[in-house]
Amino acid sequence: NTSRLGIEGCGDGVPIGEMVQGGSEILSSFEYVRIAILGPRAGKTSSVAIRELMETKGPALATSNKRDLVDATRGPRSELGVVRVHDVQNLVGEKPTWWWNPLTFVTSVENAERLAAIFAASNTPRDARADAYFSPAGRGYLSGLLLAAAVGERPISQVLTWMGDPDDREPVQLLSRAGYELAAQDLKSTIELTPKQRDGVIGTAAPWVAFLRNPAFTAWVERSGPDDSRPQFDPHAFVRSTADTLYLISKEGEGSARAITAALTMATLDAADKLGAASKGMRLPRPLTACLDEAANVVRIPELPDLYSHYGSRGIILSIFLQSWTQGVEAWGEGGMKKMWSAANIRMVGAGIAEVPFLREIVDLVGPRDARSGSVSTGRGGRSSSQSLRRENILEVADVAGIPPGRALLFSSGNPATLVKLVPWWKREYAPSVTASKDYYEQIGQAS
Repeated sequence: NTSRLGIEGCGDGVPIGEMVQGGSEILSSFEYVRIAILGPRAGKTSSVAIRELMETKGPALATSNKRDLVDATRGPRSELGVVRVHDVQNLVGEKPTWWWNPLTFVTSVENAERLAAIFAASNTPRDARADAYFSPAGRGYLSGLLLAAAVGERPISQVLTWMGDPDDREPVQLLSRAGYELAAQDLKSTIELTPKQRDGVIGTAAPWVAFLRNPAFTAWVERSGPDDSRPQFDPHAFVRSTADTLYLISKEGEGSARAITAALTMATLDAADKLGAASKGMRLPRPLTACLDEAANVVRIPELPDLYSHYGSRGIILSIFLQSWTQGVEAWGEGGMKKMWSAANIRMVGAGIAEVPFLREIVDLVGPRDARSGSVSTGRGGRSSSQSLRRENILEVADVAGIPPGRALLFSSGNPATLVKLVPWWKREYAPSVTASKDYYEQIGQAS
């Protein structure tokens, strides 16, 4: 498979587990995208995520809301390439020794709109209802300011300054000078709305970038001054690396940094997509492993369902981990979640799932079997027996809900459902390296 795809030295495939029947090891192709719905303590980190990062040897991107995945793998991954930890909320204790400018992604009107959409999705409550006028108007206003800041080579926090003084015509002038006349006109039209309308548009957009008021956050996305010599992260250089690793750590809730996390994830995936399109076979020379743990909470990229299957063709091995079907629906809507589920080549369902409608769908996916039944009757002619076939479900809802930890149902393209054993990292040959990394970084975390 690796020879057919024109890649070498990246591993034999992406690990899945072992077949319960027979014990054969199961790997997936470097062109398959994956989605796994695994409840808490079902083996997601120990048996799936850690193994993906340890057993694929190209560049890797991983998201999480806690330190366990980072601690376990950053030591061994540092032997392959440069390791960077993006820890805006100080969940791991990593200092901002490097930074990334989100405005480097804003190279067009379209990308400004994509970045504005991510900021909106990341900072909108799950139960909020979008206003038919102010929500799109707010995204348009924000995208105009982001584009103005980008072409004007201003820091991203300049957007807050302009929002605080909406009569300031500087962003309109910057857009016009850069040749973005339509964008300038759109922004000018917003500025010239009636005070009540304009306040509504700005009031809609302002919470989406409120995280920029936190200096602990802006330290990761801006230089602190002209003497700041920290290196700037370049997603395009990262995806060209042999085996660099980028960990993005954030969590949902008050003071969340997931807007920055999602934006950096999108920029990195976009850079990989562009490199793949320009490479031999229109695929990355070395596949990018994108292990998106807690994806619905920390990586709310609105366009992800539309790009999901496309990424596999580029050599971007996308793995999304969710704790429930509903969690995905809350992030991408019912249609978006169905689109991702259908597009995934590898689908896994493990322990801890209790949503009955989803469980019924899994029962239907597993399908029925022919069950043979017999009967015996006695009459005047003596005793006779007969046999018949009847269709019955292989599994019932209770069976799927009762999948034990360490087991999962695997649905792969072109194959019937399979029950697999999830093999934890401590049963692999690299266990000593993971243990050493885990112990070392846990001690550092406790001391900080």
